[in-house]
Amino acid sequence: MSVAGTVKVRCPACKAEQDTKLVQSINTRKDPDAKQRLVKGELNVLVCACGKQTQLAANVFFHDPDADYYCQVCPGGDAAMIKAAETFRAVGATGTQRLVPSLNALIEKVKLLDANLQDWAIEMTKVLLLASIGVRDLDRVLLFDTVDRAESVIRWVLFDERGRDPKVVASPLPAYDKLAARTASKPAPSELQIDRVWGTRAVEIMITNQN
Repeated sequence: MSVAGTVKVRCPACKAEQDTKLVQSINTRKDPDAKQRLVKGELNVLVCACGKQTQLAANVFFHDPDADYYCQVCPGGDAAMIKAAETFRAVGATGTQRLVPSLNALIEKVKLLDANLQDWAIEMTKVLLLASIGVRDLDRVLLFDTVDRAESVIRWVLFDERGRDPKVVASPLPAYDKLAARTASKPAPSELQIDRVWGTRAVEIMITNQN
């Protein structure tokens, strides 16, 4: 089952304080409903009577025992990431282990897990896709949406420079498959932060090795 509690949260819009349920641990086998609420963006959200909806920043531990997958949300910056990595090492967890800075990042990881896609190959695909469509800012928000195996494409949501105006773009699934087959690019078990920074570095190494 999930581990949850109640916290008092002040609405950033109307400043009203209210009790809100906060989930901090999810086991997909014991509480599949919590996972579904996570993916739908309904988990750890303050819904105020004034109409404002706010995602709460909190440590959330996600475990999918069937996939042998662990992911920890660490909203406290580098110090929180380091502490979470030390905890993983201390408990001797096996399987795939990931650290992410936000609940939105966890949602994308879970969607990739459900789609049977490797997050590291996805991060490399993001970098190459942004470069191919002429986006100079490789930090532009680009989120995985769905994979359409019948059409052989991956669909993404791309935001503008201000993080607004989302639009759907697509990339060929075979391009991802080619990257996923490159075992030389696969991260080591000790690499827990598989994000855009990691993807950019991995693409640079790949290009250098090809030259």
